[in-house]
Amino acid sequence: MPLASVVFAEARMLLNDVAAKLYTDTILLPPIKKAYRELQQNLVDNGVSVARDQSTALTVGSTVEVLDFASTPALPSNLLYPIHLDEKLVGQADTDYVPMTERAWPPDLTPSDLRQYWSWLEDEIKIPQATGSTVIRVRYWGGLAAITGASTDIPILDSETFLASRTAAIAAFSLGKQPTLAAILNEDAEKALAILLSTSVKNRQALPTRRRPFRSFRFGSRFFFGGR
Repeated sequence: MPLASVVFAEARMLLNDVAAKLYTDTILLPPIKKAYRELQQNLVDNGVSVARDQSTALTVGSTVEVLDFASTPALPSNLLYPIHLDEKLVGQADTDYVPMTERAWPPDLTPSDLRQYWSWLEDEIKIPQATGSTVIRVRYWGGLAAITGASTDIPILDSETFLASRTAAIAAFSLGKQPTLAAILNEDAEKALAILLSTSVKNRQALPTRRRPFRSFRFGSRFFFGGR
């Protein structure tokens, strides 16, 4: 499992700063964090498991219609996208969980004992009201632990080439004010990402997920940052 220090060193080589006179680990930390989030989002979009996780049992009050990171109860802090929701009545055994149905938009229903439906909109889970509190369990794609420094492990195999190129591209554009170099590095990053996704998808053909093209990274008002 590679360390972030490997990515830092390769990014500095691409930026012609092997001695770290300008692009120190501290300077490169925000760019690598951004590149790492983009990589996880692309993997999830293409049906590649980054970290599948499950929430604790969430006891949801009868009038609650939104679950997000600030609600009571709150969604797990590392949630990227929900995959599946189950629910049961308060006091029932775990064997009594029943699946909820995902809808594109929240239905307008007369409240009943169970909520039955859920929608994922604007980074929130929307649910109907119920006649009483219910218990909801969320299965989701979760983000990996954030990169905090050179000693952080990166558990995504063969990701160093993409991360180094993308980190260097972000740094060259937003910090070094070198748009031409940033564009060249970004092309390298996209090629590396395409290879990484192709390899990862082939290794996980059994996943029942529709694959989507990887997110491209462009210049613009968002400082050459791809992703959300």
